[in-house]
Amino acid sequence: MARRTFDLQKKVTQNKVGSIMDIPHPALLRHSDPHALRSQFQEVWGIPPEAVVLPVTAQDGLLFKVEGLGEPFSPYATGYSSKLRDYQDIVHAFAKDGLDIYLLIDPTLQFVGTDALHIVDIVGDGSAQLCISNPRSQDVIAAILGTGIDIATEVTKKTEGKLKGVVMDAVNLWPMGAQNKRLELTCFCPSCERYMEEHRPGLIRQFKTFPNPWNLLLKDSGTGISSISEIRSTYTAHDIVGLSRQKGFDEVFEDRSMPFLLEQAEILLNYIEVRHDQTIAAISDIFGQALHDLDTSPRRIILTEGSYYDWTSGIQLERLDYPLSERTSPYDEIWFDPGSTELLLHYTPFRSYMWRRARYYIDAFFNTIGNATDPVKRATTGIARMKIPEVRGLLKSRLSQAVGTAMTGYTSLASLPDIKSDSSNSARIGFVGVALARENGEKLIEGLNIPPGLADNSPAAKEDDPLQTLLRMMASQEE
Repeated sequence: MARRTFDLQKKVTQNKVGSIMDIPHPALLRHSDPHALRSQFQEVWGIPPEAVVLPVTAQDGLLFKVEGLGEPFSPYATGYSSKLRDYQDIVHAFAKDGLDIYLLIDPTLQFVGTDALHIVDIVGDGSAQLCISNPRSQDVIAAILGTGIDIATEVTKKTEGKLKGVVMDAVNLWPMGAQNKRLELTCFCPSCERYMEEHRPGLIRQFKTFPNPWNLLLKDSGTGISSISEIRSTYTAHDIVGLSRQKGFDEVFEDRSMPFLLEQAEILLNYIEVRHDQTIAAISDIFGQALHDLDTSPRRIILTEGSYYDWTSGIQLERLDYPLSERTSPYDEIWFDPGSTELLLHYTPFRSYMWRRARYYIDAFFNTIGNATDPVKRATTGIARMKIPEVRGLLKSRLSQAVGTAMTGYTSLASLPDIKSDSSNSARIGFVGVALARENGEKLIEGLNIPPGLADNSPAAKEDDPLQTLLRMMASQEE
């Protein structure tokens, strides 16, 4: 019997082009070789990847030597297998099989322990994460990325696959927290305050109080922060107040009169604009340093969430979409997840990153692995109060959260915006699938060497009170 072809099948076939496989952590290569990961990708998406994304750092250290840096090497810098001894071998293994190479850097570099480079929240508390607006942080980030570029360029001289792009993971540059309904956003280190004061004099002072303009669109939910991200680039103060009233966020203000709320909304819009400009300027500086004096420059890519305004990346996605003739920008391509909004870019080339909130939950899972296996953090942070079996339980919970936000399969492909063509108003050029699944994630967790924490060395009884166990887990998650 002849089989008919439906629009669904046509759409899936059209959307398989421009396929890229993201390997979010080198540890995955200890449990799956490059061929196995490619086969897994083809099984999920029905097509082999054309290129691969490789990180240039792990959450717990460097993957290769960087001149001038004395930061620790990750335990995953070497020893993947008998054929994959180091980072150069990984790049070569994929490139010799014809896959082009994209290098990704998470600029937060949480293994860098220099307090002067760390982010600071609005009340002055620091966190172990680099502020990308600090010029010295930019030097460190650019040196690592630039060294990775040099390695990949050298390794791929005689291979079919070549270095094609560098990716800035921008999903969690400005993390935020809350305590007793008071919002604690980052970053307000001297570099950030100087930038804001130069571009919007007096703006910072408007947020050093409670409630402040953030409270129009952000709210402490008790277990996190509820946010309104539907902030279009064309929105006015009236639109912001309307969104706030719809959600009931404005109830925190004693003065809920329209003139007062409109004034707060104008201040908030100024903050969003200057934070976006600051983020793009920092990314521009890092890419500029990392790519200087190259004969052929790889594509510059920003990876972010697919919301109109992403509070933790500081980016208004619509403001990245301009015709090339009107752009003097530090990026050539944008990757974002298609699940948050119906937003698509009309001018700037983009790929759909097939994971809700892009790298947010993926990074959270691997950051927890870094904390669990680091002897210092096992002794000094909230995770120290958890016994080793509890730590593995937390890791499995984070893995489930990450895997549960994946967008996989043919139906996900069929739902994507049209591929760029003469008849399409979409600038989408492909998609990115992530080589993280429950199976290889669980193998990774079981193979981890987790050092003892305070709870393991405690003389307490073997059988703990269930409430105390829960409190330790909650404390660890808050860290």
